[in-house]
Amino acid sequence: MLFVVSAFVFVLVSIVLIKRGGIQNPFSKGVALAAALAMISGVSLAQNYTHSLIPEANDGISISNQVAYWIIGEDGWSQESFKNTFEQSVYLTLLLIAAYPLVLLIESKFPKK
Repeated sequence: MLFVVSAFVFVLVSIVLIKRGGIQNPFSKGVALAAALAMISGVSLAQNYTHSLIPEANDGISISNQVAYWIIGEDGWSQESFKNTFEQSVYLTLLLIAAYPLVLLIESKFPKK
């Protein structure tokens, strides 16, 4: 859940910064940037989850990359928590990808003055 809230805050901050920079279509560009970062995070979380399925390779369960560590943190490591975090990342990525054309369509209906 914290991952979703962080992504939402990121989208809002990026939209504000893009808009202040005078760039056209700041909302769609903010959503596209968030979708790209969500994809990168999803790959990192997928790699972390698959590594956790082979605990003998790592002398137990551990975080396998820095991006996954930033997202998951230090508490409650388990295969189930890694899987849940990865699934949330996939859902968020799909939501952002689906939202992009909608935001772009809405943005094109209101031309900049």
